[in-house]
Amino acid sequence: MKAAIVAGILVVPLVVLAADRAAVAPKLDWRGTGIIQALLPPPSSLHATRPVIVIEHEPIPGLMAEKMSMPFIAASTDLFRGFKVGDRISFGLKETSDALLVIVIQPDRSR
Repeated sequence: MKAAIVAGILVVPLVVLAADRAAVAPKLDWRGTGIIQALLPPPSSLHATRPVIVIEHEPIPGLMAEKMSMPFIAASTDLFRGFKVGDRISFGLKETSDALLVIVIQPDRSR
């Protein structure tokens, strides 16, 4: 009986920890790779109130078949921290009712 109680005490925090991580990791609709062309906090010529990142990106499987350069609205200017124009990145997109929103930016170490 004591062993079952101890095991239960050890398992509960692990389950809570796993649930917290799942809540923090956003579900991405698409992933892409590319090179940052511009980081534009608001206001900018592309959007008055939201941050914008311009990415020259490779084809995005399931979304865009061509390589192109285009602006995306970013979820937050905090995503820009540590990045500069010319950096090779991988990024995650979430489809919202009004935009394809960049919600994750990471260094692209695949090359």
